[in-house]
Amino acid sequence: MQLPESGMAITALVILVCALVGGALTAYVRLAEKNTPFDIGLLHGRAGALATLLLLAAILTGNESSQTLKYAVGLLALTILGGTALYFLIRRKGILPRSIIFLHATFAVGAVYTLIFGLPF
Repeated sequence: MQLPESGMAITALVILVCALVGGALTAYVRLAEKNTPFDIGLLHGRAGALATLLLLAAILTGNESSQTLKYAVGLLALTILGGTALYFLIRRKGILPRSIIFLHATFAVGAVYTLIFGLPF
């Protein structure tokens, strides 16, 4: 296990795990063919973006020496792109495609895994 070293990165990890739980709740409701709570999705997205910014700040200020944070931030950037696509799709069409939900979730879980355990190689 390779947890981040600085307080800023640990705070980002806690926020990111909370955002992951909110996203899992939102995805469960959507996959159960019920109405997706739009506000929970927005809160989940804002928490994930805040965590990404905190990780980026930890890297730029030099508080973190681990190289895995750069890969985690890259995965989180892809996660944010997927979340933005989901937001615009629900605003335009009113539905969320399952394929993009799974892609978004895969990037998010990969980023959290990378933050907690480091790179698998």
